[in-house]
Amino acid sequence: MSSPSNVPSQARSIATRARLLASAVDALVADGYAGASTTSIAKRAQVSQGALFKHFPSKHALLGEALQQLFTELVEEFRQKLVRDARPDRLGAAVGILWEIFCSPKLQGAFELYLAARTDAELAALVTPVLAAHRQNLLAEARALFPAAADHNPDFDPMILSIMNMMQGAALAASVIPTHENGERELALIERIARQELMRGAVAANAAARAKSEASNRVPAKGSV
Repeated sequence: MSSPSNVPSQARSIATRARLLASAVDALVADGYAGASTTSIAKRAQVSQGALFKHFPSKHALLGEALQQLFTELVEEFRQKLVRDARPDRLGAAVGILWEIFCSPKLQGAFELYLAARTDAELAALVTPVLAAHRQNLLAEARALFPAAADHNPDFDPMILSIMNMMQGAALAASVIPTHENGERELALIERIARQELMRGAVAANAAARAKSEASNRVPAKGSV
């Protein structure tokens, strides 16, 4: 059990770590991967580089954990926005909210790490498991949101991941060549694809329910000849 004298020190340590993680994301957004040095991150967090390295052994370790925290925050942001969204069309609401998040500066900063990891083995070793866990979290969110389609469409998971990849590619392209009209058309296409696949799951679910009902009706009543 911590002594009372250690509590303030622990609280300061937790606060410093949180500032460093937030500052790492801010540095990626503002300066890109190349410009997000430990010096600039420490300056943003208002701590010394020595304090930074007490919490994180390297820039890679700091950015890897910052990416993990960012993904956690963005998933929670999606949940909260979807709860507040009053549109009866849940698919339309989900796609619209996802597009907002993909185009957000913070996720654009995360894209910087994706690209840097391609040629940086140490960074890739930290980023790859974070991305893999994030993909599983996204699939879990989608399955909870559309359970019938998830249960009855064998291509549900690949469909969700493909939609995420399409959104990511479109958002990355829009960050370099902003084209509002093309972005809207791409988003409409993505939504149509998602709707078709969800409908496929709904049709399969209805067919399974009918088959089960018909099978139960064919079972002879107990004691009948």
